[in-house]
Amino acid sequence: MDIWQILMTPFSWLLKLFCEVFNSYGIALFLFTIVVKIVLFPAQLKAKKSMIKQTVLNGQIQEIQKRCGNDKERYNQELQKFYAENNVNPMGGCGWQLIPIAVLYPLYAIIRRPLKYMMWLTEDAVKAVANALNWTSVQGSEFVIGGYNELMLGSMMNAGNLEAAKSAAAATGVSAASMFVINFNFFGIDLSQVPQLKFWEGGVTWNSVGLFLLPLISAGLSLLSMIVSQKTNQMNKDQQMKMNFSMLLMGPLISLWIGFAMPAGLCVYWIANSLLMMVQEVICGKMLRKDYEAAQREMEEQQKKAKEAEKERRRKSAEKKAAAIAAGKGNKKVQPQSKHKGVDLSASREGLRAYARGRAYDPNRCPVTPYHDPNGPAKSVEEEPQELTEEEKEILTQTNPELAAQAEAAQKAAPADLPADSGEDGEGYEEAYAEDEEQ
Repeated sequence: MDIWQILMTPFSWLLKLFCEVFNSYGIALFLFTIVVKIVLFPAQLKAKKSMIKQTVLNGQIQEIQKRCGNDKERYNQELQKFYAENNVNPMGGCGWQLIPIAVLYPLYAIIRRPLKYMMWLTEDAVKAVANALNWTSVQGSEFVIGGYNELMLGSMMNAGNLEAAKSAAAATGVSAASMFVINFNFFGIDLSQVPQLKFWEGGVTWNSVGLFLLPLISAGLSLLSMIVSQKTNQMNKDQQMKMNFSMLLMGPLISLWIGFAMPAGLCVYWIANSLLMMVQEVICGKMLRKDYEAAQREMEEQQKKAKEAEKERRRKSAEKKAAAIAAGKGNKKVQPQSKHKGVDLSASREGLRAYARGRAYDPNRCPVTPYHDPNGPAKSVEEEPQELTEEEKEILTQTNPELAAQAEAAQKAAPADLPADSGEDGEGYEEAYAEDEEQ
């Protein structure tokens, strides 16, 4: 017995038990899936609770991201510290979705090699059974270990040749007591065969059509189970991020690929898994309803605090700017712009000469944005526009009307630059510019 046989013993023993009791491979796979779901249900319920907690903490994680900016190292350190303080596993809510796929590997091995994992035969014993059942004459080729040959050999065993198969296996020195007949017939479909896309080749029968439909049913139920999961979470007010379209299709595409690439027994497992997953989601939704509602209230409270914090930040920014304007720092009026789009007439002025650089001089033709380190100190008030926006005026009017009035008075009293069309050293410029445009 190798290490894989030891690891797969629980799975193979359970599947063999159901096969012998119910004499149906399909029913055995359904019951096998039910037992796996029941055993893993507590872990999956815990994982969903972890997912709810992770969703609630997403708002605080975003705050950490804003605070760290582009400093990835600092962000990762603070994020790990945050997870440790709140006892959260970031992957806790995703792992349970991978469990059905993880169970596929041992189940696939058992389905592919039933004589090894369910009947405990060695390779020599399997070859001896193949010779006893006239494999070469039936299949037209010599029996080799690999592919789905052992599965097909298991489907060739019946009540009439079972004793001959046992005798052949016992002759190799192994015990044949564990050998039994596997009934692969499930509603007229042979679950030992691999579904084919071209099901009409070799004649259209219910077996060929049924094999073709199994992967389609499997993919459809997989998609439906994911939709039910989303709807259940919405019903319970779970505000976690919705699955994008590619994630929604991943499960159905995997089940479709498995359906047409492997024996039909795996389709039955996937169908059972999807049906039970929908039942599980409804049960979890009811059991975790209070957790969902508490999470919703906490998230709403976080959003409220975030809005209040943003409002306070804007208020302080407006007061700081207004105080600078009232103190006379950077409160120079903005130079009026020309009515001609794209031309800043004030930029052509140099010293006392109004148009020393030419009438069409445009410093913004190739603008360069000055670099500002997002992780560095905040811009000084002098670097910011020193004219209050309408939003800032409204905030100050509500919170500090006296400071708003002082800033407005300071702006009105500030001296303005010479207007572009004032007439000094440039009288009649607008008319000349218009003539140039016409030419």
